[in-house]
Amino acid sequence: MKLLMMALVLLLSGCAQLMNGQQAPVIIKDANQHIMYTTCNGAAEGWDTCATKATKTCTNGYTVIEKTENAQGGFRSMTFQCKK
Repeated sequence: MKLLMMALVLLLSGCAQLMNGQQAPVIIKDANQHIMYTTCNGAAEGWDTCATKATKTCTNGYTVIEKTENAQGGFRSMTFQCKK
């Protein structure tokens, strides 16, 4: 019974980490042109996460310059430009 409880605790803590994982930061690629880059990888982050980060970064909106995703969908990146 103790073993089952410990396994359950470990499983639940692993799920909590997926839901509250560390998000990749937004990186400035070109400050003069207001071009930014971010990633939204794995099962815990999707394209909506990239869009949320872009929205928070660009107060006047943004334009997507490039989106890339590997064949398995585990790696996603987005380059965007903040509107002036």
